[in-house]
Amino acid sequence: MSDRRALQALDRLIRVREIRARQAMAAAGCVETRRQAEAALVARVDRLIARDAPGPGPVSAQAASARAANDAVLGALADRSRSRLAATRSEQAQLAAALAEARAAVDSALSRRQQREEMP
Repeated sequence: MSDRRALQALDRLIRVREIRARQAMAAAGCVETRRQAEAALVARVDRLIARDAPGPGPVSAQAASARAANDAVLGALADRSRSRLAATRSEQAQLAAALAEARAAVDSALSRRQQREEMP
């Protein structure tokens, strides 16, 4: 009877660990989606910053001032976007490690379960 209870306890442990692994995988998927969106935003902002300057010829002081203000706003946006992207990549690395841990825990529990079943 105690072997049966031990197996049931291992089964519960396996289910809990599988749930945690699925949760870690879902969290990693959400962060990957956010990383892709932030990378796309950084690319769009970079394209805006790199666009060609106005053609040759005289430029009014007002137009030059507006261009400088626009470039400052785009520069600040680029800095914030890059810092968010870096934070997301860091979070993604942490979640990948957590997912690997969760999968290893499931594998370990399954191995213990199999060893218990094989015992005479």
